[in-house]
Amino acid sequence: MMVDPHLVPRDALRGRRIAISVSESADLARLGLSPLHLELTVAELTRAIVLAGGIAVYGGKIDVGFTQIVREEAERYATDHVVFEHYVPFTEHANLSRAELQAYVGRLGVHSEVHLIDGVGVAAPVSGANQPGFVRAEVEPSTALTTARTLIAEVCDSRVIVGGRLSDYLGAIPGVVEEAVLTLGAGKPLYVAGGFGGAAAFVGRHQTPDLYDWLPEGMPQGAEALVDEAAFSRLHGTRGAQGLDDDDARLFASSNRPSDIATLAILGLSRLLGR
Repeated sequence: MMVDPHLVPRDALRGRRIAISVSESADLARLGLSPLHLELTVAELTRAIVLAGGIAVYGGKIDVGFTQIVREEAERYATDHVVFEHYVPFTEHANLSRAELQAYVGRLGVHSEVHLIDGVGVAAPVSGANQPGFVRAEVEPSTALTTARTLIAEVCDSRVIVGGRLSDYLGAIPGVVEEAVLTLGAGKPLYVAGGFGGAAAFVGRHQTPDLYDWLPEGMPQGAEALVDEAAFSRLHGTRGAQGLDDDDARLFASSNRPSDIATLAILGLSRLLGR
């Protein structure tokens, strides 16, 4: 690898919000990987974002799974500003009481913030969840998830996607795929770490086929069941600026080494968004 991560200025991403999209990939075993590899990658990526002065943004369940990994890693390396913003979709907080939500906020450090997203895509702190304008009535889950993902794409400066399921998903289309489409639609840089297969590899194969000639036949698993509807067609030829040269872009698309993914993402982001 070409660049020592320490060569990126510590505050290169000061104040920049970088969304992380990740979920389990059905291709891990075939690639000789385990869920732990995915978790380590998310942890190292979060750490790199925080050390570069950025804010790690995650939209997901409260205090479990990848949410917990991103939060704990961000808070561990925090300095003097908020480093973790948790946007909680309506589907994840609608059935929780205000006391449960406040208890979650109470467990967070001073460098983390929680934003609840209501059924129509409006964000509010937990203290605002009972306000008249905050919609907590019954909403179709796919609609609630799309509005939440749309909001996050708007407030963030960029997104990194890793892994992601292509089946048994809740929403109109697989979550990581929809988040990628919405990020591109908002004109934000998208970094696709395809080395874990799954939804990220699906996005990358549609976006930049030339970088995915390494994909084994039949991967990513579950892609054959997806219909290439309008959302997917918008991925073609949308590589956009990443701040990476061709060799770096190819490595980022295929590597499953946490250090590669974290270093290259921060390198590209610092070149595009650096203060």
